[in-house]
Amino acid sequence: MLFRKSHSAVNTLDTRRRSKHLRGRRASSLPINQTRTAEAFYCDVLHGRQVWDAERAGGLSFIVEGTRIDVSMNAAADSEPFVLTVSDPAALAERCWDAGYSVRVGHDGETSPTVSVIDPFGRRIELVG
Repeated sequence: MLFRKSHSAVNTLDTRRRSKHLRGRRASSLPINQTRTAEAFYCDVLHGRQVWDAERAGGLSFIVEGTRIDVSMNAAADSEPFVLTVSDPAALAERCWDAGYSVRVGHDGETSPTVSVIDPFGRRIELVG
């Protein structure tokens, strides 16, 4: 139990239990609000799952449609987009748009349109079918 009754009428935080609880979580190098933002995008919107790797201690990674995506604050500096193969790019782009994320559609005239979404950190993720 995180809170225990003291002799007074106020509940106090049991720090022994709290620290044991927090030891089980792996820390990310991203601040907590950015970690939650990444989880909201990659897990809730893209339907991925978060994974942890002992070699990348402090890193934040997700598996989306069988592809591992490592998240960092400087990922937007990459000039090349991250290519993600999905079963239905249009449906995923619509889900991202409905959740409030930027979606870009490009037409080169010869092939089908290219669809990409922008993650919360500015990284372009190109969706291919």
